[in-house]
Amino acid sequence: MKLYATLLVALAVGAGTPVSWHTYRGDHLSLRYPPSWTATARPLTAVTSPGQAIAIGSYRFPTNAAGADGCEPKEALDAIPVGGAFIFGWDYGQLPQVELRKSFPRQPRHFRLAGLANYECMGHSYMLRFQAAGRAFQIHIYLAPKATAATRATVLRILDSFHANKL
Repeated sequence: MKLYATLLVALAVGAGTPVSWHTYRGDHLSLRYPPSWTATARPLTAVTSPGQAIAIGSYRFPTNAAGADGCEPKEALDAIPVGGAFIFGWDYGQLPQVELRKSFPRQPRHFRLAGLANYECMGHSYMLRFQAAGRAFQIHIYLAPKATAATRATVLRILDSFHANKL
């Protein structure tokens, strides 16, 4: 079984983004995600600056009025299923070059998930900070406790499809 999971991950990471995937288009950016996943441009927090760049999950986001808890997308986080995943990110826009170089490395060709930690507002997640098209992005990835290797590989494929254009 472990060999099967390893092979599945290797195939998922090595393969291109499937044609049947949907495209999320935000403010001059796009990502591809599986048809069984959900993406929304609807703000999941009350924060307006930095702006919400992406919200993609392996499940349907709640639409009730529970709202956010400050800068945490609490409603969406509370709804993550036991094996699910949630990708949420901020667009800091165009920052001075000195700050970009210091705090936001160039977007990697392939993302990796490392450094699981507790972050202010965003809780226990993986954080990715990078620049693309002269813009600074901070993305948090949440994997539920029973998320599989295949779910993790799907998250990485979604992130690897990230494309931004200059504003």
